[in-house]
Amino acid sequence: MSNPDNHTEEAGPPTAGRLLIPAGLKPSAVRASHIDAPIRRLSGATMGTGWSLSYAAPDSVQNSAVVAALEDTFANVIQQMSNWEPASDLSRFNRTQGWHDLKPDFFKVLSRALEIATLTDGAYDPTLGAAVDKLGFGPSPLSVYPDESRGPVSTAQLWRHIELDPINQRAFQPGGAAVDLSSIAKGYAVDLCAQALRGLAIPSFLMEIGGEFVGQGVKPDGHPWWVQLELSDIAPAPSEPPHTDIALVNLALATSGDFIRRRDGVSHLLDGRTGEPVTNGLSGVAVMHASCIDADGWATALFALGERDGLAMADAQGLAAIFSTRTPEGAHSSLSASAQKMLG
Repeated sequence: MSNPDNHTEEAGPPTAGRLLIPAGLKPSAVRASHIDAPIRRLSGATMGTGWSLSYAAPDSVQNSAVVAALEDTFANVIQQMSNWEPASDLSRFNRTQGWHDLKPDFFKVLSRALEIATLTDGAYDPTLGAAVDKLGFGPSPLSVYPDESRGPVSTAQLWRHIELDPINQRAFQPGGAAVDLSSIAKGYAVDLCAQALRGLAIPSFLMEIGGEFVGQGVKPDGHPWWVQLELSDIAPAPSEPPHTDIALVNLALATSGDFIRRRDGVSHLLDGRTGEPVTNGLSGVAVMHASCIDADGWATALFALGERDGLAMADAQGLAAIFSTRTPEGAHSSLSASAQKMLG
């Protein structure tokens, strides 16, 4: 989770903490987003969580039009990719073995999830829906469990048996693969919301769904949209800065962690290599990326990999990532090479 823009619009950069600023930020990109208009704030509920939007736009942009565009986006993602809705495209895919014609958004998100699964050798596994549900962190099994009578090809790593047909936008359900895209679809929804806001000619905004963000441009006072990270349930170690703030200027941010959703000490996040809850000592991971779909999916993947392997993967993929580990002294953070380049 993260706290959006805890600082007043008149205030300068946060102090007494660690600052991360996008590397290679061009002044022309900042100037293009500047607008002399008050900041407006909207919020609501979607996808089992909350959403919020802070933005500055010409007077001709009506709040009602903004809300309508966002709600259309939410409905589209839920209809295609929610495993909490029995009638969604994803739930139908999970129930029925064979080839399925998929809508473009569903196909894109499933494809990216499988790519990340391949790159992490299954540490990130988008077919753990049944396992998550059995731990009590998912929806009713009646809505998402595949038809067991069709005989699943395996009980683990079923993502390897899902086939994609990019030419015809189809995917093959091998039977038994309970696809769960909650670790990546929310980030994609944020990307779609940002796209809709740009379509309304809104030059400056901070869009968030359940702690996943996209920041566009700068605020009317010329300062970035600052977001303060929350990656642990314990205080920072004495050697650590008291907080980390990220300037979201044309940048996405997503986090993954178990310091909020733990039950009796059991994490809701699973390691796809074992199918068991993660127990690697991490409390949270944050990823900054040009797109929120990648920030979201990779945050979960790096959390499953753990600090050592996760840092190696982040560096190999050029990801700006921050890892928070629980230690006896307090929360300790590690930054990937790309994240270190953002230090202000």
